[in-house]
Parts: sequence; C-alpha cells; structure tokens
Amino acid sequence: MTDVATALYEFFSGFGIPAFVEYNVPEEVSPPYITYELLQPDWGVNQALRARVWYRDTSFERISSKVKQMRLAIGNGISIKLDDGVMYLWADSYWAQNQPIDDEPNMKCVYLSMVIQVESY
Repeated sequence: MTDVATALYEFFSGFGIPAFVEYNVPEEVSPPYITYELLQPDWGVNQALRARVWYRDTSFERISSKVKQMRLAIGNGISIKLDDGVMYLWADSYWAQNQPIDDEPNMKCVYLSMVIQVESY
C-alpha cells in the first residue's frame, strides 16, 4: 500500500497546489487544494478512483484551468513506476463534474473520475 499511496500523493501533488487524502485536510489549510481517495487495488484489476479539486472563487476560471491541466497530464493514460510494479491511471468517461456546495456559493469543487490499475513486474 505504501508504494501506491506514495505514487498517488506524488501524482496529485504535482499540479502546483497541495493534495490530501480525502477527509484528511488540515483545518488550517484553505483552498485551492486537491483531495483524492487512498486505495489499494488488487493486482491487474481496474478500479474506480475519485478525486476532487477545490477552489474558493467567484468564477470557475481557475478551477477549470486546473482540471484541464490534470486532464492533459493523464492524456490517454499514464504509467507511474512503483518499486515492484507499475500503476496506470486513465480518465473515466465521466472525467469531471461540477459539485455544487450549497452552503458556500464561492466554494467551487470539481469531482474527477479515473480508473486505476496496478501490475507487478
């Protein structure tokens, strides 16, 4: 699990804003940031992976730009080397959906859907 956890953290932290495991954002941190699921898929099995991008803003311009940057990084799928294998990430067909935050109109959140697979060498 440590290998996949490290790879996920490094991937999601590579977009110029902090990244945290879902529901583990320190209270003193304010948006923008990314949250992501921490999971360990079985070897060779495709599994859904979800992440969210958070911004406090009056428009969707900055959050949309960040989501586009992430989509371009994934492209048609990326591979990330692990100590004993490789992790693949693909964008799901429902890549990005805006998630309204009713009680905070200036909080913007985009829900990202991906597919993850890990293979051993």
